[in-house]
Amino acid sequence: MPLGSDDVETPLVLTGSIPSGIDVAFTDIDGKDRQIIAYTLDLLTSGAVPKQETDDDHDARLSWTNPESGNSGKVSDVDQQALAETGCLTFKTTANTIAGVRIYSGTACRDISRQLTITSLAAGDA
Repeated sequence: MPLGSDDVETPLVLTGSIPSGIDVAFTDIDGKDRQIIAYTLDLLTSGAVPKQETDDDHDARLSWTNPESGNSGKVSDVDQQALAETGCLTFKTTANTIAGVRIYSGTACRDISRQLTITSLAAGDA
């Protein structure tokens, strides 16, 4: 309301938020899920576990499960080309959560202890 005015019809709240894919990812996939996905990416990039090949034989996938939340999914489309240069990689993961099954695109980067940490995650189109 302008100073010295009695105009109470003007809305007082002029800001808001438009939901985005990032909001959905933050709500559906909690911090522990993100840690498990990052650990799965670490295993995949280090070669510690064999890659599970899909039918079309070009996309390596590795399953992840969080026993605490019951959420699970499969990491795929891991692009490791920039990992040596920048310490980051891009990936996709499905997530089977209480909200349903969705696909997410993300970025994971190495932290100070050289472990991968998810730095961004956004809901994508299936």
